[in-house]
Amino acid sequence: MADFIFKNKSMALVLVICSFGLCLVSTNAELQRFEQPAKTEGTLSFLVLGDWGRKGAFNQSEVAVQMGRVGEKMDIDFVVSTGDNFYDNGLTGKQDRAFVESFTQIYTANSLQKQWYSVLGNHDYRGNAEAQLSRQLRKIDSRWLCLRSFIVNAELAEIFFVDTTPFVKSYFTDAEGHTYDWRGIGSPRDYIANLLKDLKLALSESKAKWKIVVGHHAIRSIGHHGDTEELVRRLHPILKANNVDFYMNGHDHCLEHISDTESPIQFLTSGAGSKAWRGDIKEQNRDGLKFFYDGQGFMSVQLTQNEAEIAFYDVSGNLKSSLFQDIMASFSHHFSSMSIVWMACFHVNVLCALSDLRRIDQPAKEDGSVSFLVVGDWGRKGDYNQSNVAFQMGRIGEELSIDFVVSTGDNFYEDGLRGIKDPVFEKSFSKIYTAKSLQKQWYSGNHDYRGNVKAQLSPSLRSIDSRWICLRSFILNAEIVELFFIDTTPFVDKYFLKPKHHHYDWRGVMPRQHYLSNLLKDLESALQDSNANWKIVVGHHPIRSIGHHGETKELKKQLLPLLAANNVDMYINGHDHCLEHITSNTSQVQFLTSGGGSKAWKGDIDRLNKGGVKFFYDGQGFMSLELRQTDVKIVFYDVFGKVLHNFNLFKQLNTAI
Repeated sequence: MADFIFKNKSMALVLVICSFGLCLVSTNAELQRFEQPAKTEGTLSFLVLGDWGRKGAFNQSEVAVQMGRVGEKMDIDFVVSTGDNFYDNGLTGKQDRAFVESFTQIYTANSLQKQWYSVLGNHDYRGNAEAQLSRQLRKIDSRWLCLRSFIVNAELAEIFFVDTTPFVKSYFTDAEGHTYDWRGIGSPRDYIANLLKDLKLALSESKAKWKIVVGHHAIRSIGHHGDTEELVRRLHPILKANNVDFYMNGHDHCLEHISDTESPIQFLTSGAGSKAWRGDIKEQNRDGLKFFYDGQGFMSVQLTQNEAEIAFYDVSGNLKSSLFQDIMASFSHHFSSMSIVWMACFHVNVLCALSDLRRIDQPAKEDGSVSFLVVGDWGRKGDYNQSNVAFQMGRIGEELSIDFVVSTGDNFYEDGLRGIKDPVFEKSFSKIYTAKSLQKQWYSGNHDYRGNVKAQLSPSLRSIDSRWICLRSFILNAEIVELFFIDTTPFVDKYFLKPKHHHYDWRGVMPRQHYLSNLLKDLESALQDSNANWKIVVGHHPIRSIGHHGETKELKKQLLPLLAANNVDMYINGHDHCLEHITSNTSQVQFLTSGGGSKAWKGDIDRLNKGGVKFFYDGQGFMSLELRQTDVKIVFYDVFGKVLHNFNLFKQLNTAI
């Protein structure tokens, strides 16, 4: 790797040295700045690891293997190390074999041959700190870049690396027999004052969509070391004042996520790169705690202009927890600290909801009516009559002047999308639903868990086709009607217990029971708060069906009581490749299946469970709904556009019948 030439402050020169797509440029502050290009589509992904260097011991090698796998799947741009890079006492010098034995020979996966941005931890200061900072190490392994404090400008994100060890007074006053290498620090008071001044200036000048600060020591943690008092007092206020999104650290040998109770900052600990401290947890100060894991692992980060997804993985590569955040363009960084989920504006207006379910506003027509089509189980590149169904949808959509389209899931066969660049997206969606009337917003509340979940959820797909909106669970407010889209796949036990030969992408769902509990709580709250005249819940799996899959017992037990108790009018689903209408004998809920978007299952019917069945058709087709204040008309169409079944529901204003 080429040597770095640092700018003299009095010089007007800007010297740029590039390697690995990395550039060092000057900055007005003392913090050195490195340019790290984002991907061509404007996204950014990286892994975060801390407290790791043990020559492969204490599961360091196993964590490295899983990092390689996740890194390849995400196509990461770089790796962040949160410090304590070499145990027990840093490096003895530039030629210390521990560098190669704990770094070069451990992180060997192709996906990890990217730039590593590292800060020093307290254990690194116990050795030859200058050795880790030396350019000589970059000649041994060009991935290595370790400085005291610096900035990585990755276009849509700026990452501010802060040298936190000199903040901690006990390292100076009570070293407990350790020798710290304080060369380059000088007066700790002056060093810290200058660092905070430069950081504050750099943060205030930053125009990045995402601001991330990385240090070794935790501001908030319930692990062994706990909160770092000096950082709480001196660093935390600067982060709050400058709208920092994430503070990432190591030091505690665990994985954890804590939400700040005073600001939108998320505190993320990734210090489980090797030796972990099982059961070493502080019971006090659990305010804002979202996740804690006292084993080995690492963290991944994926950023777009509007969204961030952070996931934690254990030593076996299992997803332990994830955080999904959006930035709302018109209220950037100014939401209430009560919600960790911010909203993104994409072709429709997004408002902050009382619950954690994201809310999207969809205007009704001038006369107050709303009409839309519903199709499910469709994405087969036009095969199995998908193209014919799409043609008829276009014709009916024009007749009804529809406002939008609802997809009930299983959007892309056989196993979802492989990534955001998978041509299946265009071949099964953009190039199939081409009618002018279908160039409206498509709301897809469920996705294909056998593929790359994040691909279907990614806003990058909206740059390919602006109609596409796919989220896990959300609310569509269309004035006289509210549609509550619910992620039903994680409810089904067999996908976890007996997945057969299928691989499910559970990123963002684990721990499962916590995910489901929060979802049901948020749905119940949203249903209770709703003043819409019509309430419709949309999921992929049926509650009632006489088709191939039949009833979903988990939804019948956990979801149906909420629908009945909150006067939900309709539950709409796909999953069974048919069209059907079933009424309930215990509540007002109408069960409507629209899963005939392509391949249908002729003759696959449960003839013994036909109670309440008003209509069943085992062929391809779709459904339309026309809603007004006091009535709704539902129609089922086959692949030729023929009306198979239609009915009306009536109610008084704001009063369920």
